[in-house]
Amino acid sequence: MLRYLISLFLFISITITVSNPVRGEVLTGSGLVDVPTGRVLQHGIFEAGTYLGFRQATTDRSTANLADAVAVRLNFGLFDRLEVGLAHLWDENDPDATVARTANLKLLLLKEGESGVVPGVAIGVERLGNTIFSSDADAEAGEMPSAFFAVSKTFNLPRVHLFSLHVGVGTQRFAFEESPIGVFAGLSKEFRPAFARGDIAMRLEFDGSGVNAGLQYITASGLQIAFGAKTLNNPDELRYLAAVSWTNEQMLEQINETKRLIRRATELVVETKRAISEKKEADKATETPSAQ
Repeated sequence: MLRYLISLFLFISITITVSNPVRGEVLTGSGLVDVPTGRVLQHGIFEAGTYLGFRQATTDRSTANLADAVAVRLNFGLFDRLEVGLAHLWDENDPDATVARTANLKLLLLKEGESGVVPGVAIGVERLGNTIFSSDADAEAGEMPSAFFAVSKTFNLPRVHLFSLHVGVGTQRFAFEESPIGVFAGLSKEFRPAFARGDIAMRLEFDGSGVNAGLQYITASGLQIAFGAKTLNNPDELRYLAAVSWTNEQMLEQINETKRLIRRATELVVETKRAISEKKEADKATETPSAQ
């Protein structure tokens, strides 16, 4: 099955033509701020929520365009190999196409090991909805999907401890100016401070348009709140991002942990009963000679 999935992804990637870069989804799924990683959501894990994009307010109120994009999305993992993302995007910058329905696909080729040098490797295609749900005119206007190849690896260094490095190549929105392809890279690190009662993830990346940064807070209940900024290297094009979503990952972890505790408790009960039974048999064997 994996061989057929790989063939499908390669076929889709080859059929993508080159056009102007387009914006991808942000703060979603297993990615960073606006670039993908070599990881996918595990089987049965999903994430549902919304994100907003804000342009920096200018002195000329007529040109200020706040909340220029709003999206509702759903991402879910299948078979520990495939991640699917679906989204409805309202783009204020394109009044002729106020609603865009998009689909993202990512296939995991190699799963990163807990130890060793094997990284996580994934390929995928973003914004498939532009060709599936839209007309040919939209595709010709530069709304073609973006294909990518991403690699991720976690390192454990003194003082810094665990952090992840992500690199990759892609077409369309990852491309550099007139080049058909471009590279992207990012760093991510997670913290679990006691005061936060949850996880905090920090992300820094470079994509085809500039430097982006983001911060995500994940509560024990699965609620995720994230903030980000795009093109920090170009203040005139600075764009702010905000996202709120919910994932069942923490809930499934709690369920699995409860199952492990129940299984362990059952094993202890069985071991205790066995020990009591063996002790009784030993006592009987000791008492029988004494009685004789």
